[in-house]
Amino acid sequence: MYFPEDELPETFHPAVLDTGGRVVAVATVSPAPTGRRPGAAAWRLRGMAVEPERQGQGAGTLLLDAVVTRARGAGVEVLWADGRDSALDFYRRRGWSVEGEGYLTPATGIPHHTVILDLRSGG
Repeated sequence: MYFPEDELPETFHPAVLDTGGRVVAVATVSPAPTGRRPGAAAWRLRGMAVEPERQGQGAGTLLLDAVVTRARGAGVEVLWADGRDSALDFYRRRGWSVEGEGYLTPATGIPHHTVILDLRSGG
């Protein structure tokens, strides 16, 4: 996937590799405010994906944990994403909250909700 934010110098692309060096999970993370936490230093998680055959084996958790650790180290107060409805329990189990009404993303038409992790409150 390509996002316009990929061109920003602050954007990064964390990945989880298997023992053979193959990417099995990846995401895009960039600084982006969210109207749900006005004024907070925020990063947006986008395009998070885990190879279907590796889902449920911890790769997504490793990826998300790495993003949270980096965000905390950078003084980020809020992480947020457009979470697929099919993945909302994954985020909830990791302390993220699901907020607002659901929506369909324009590019895919897949149901999503905004998911938020407040790092200020120890999330």
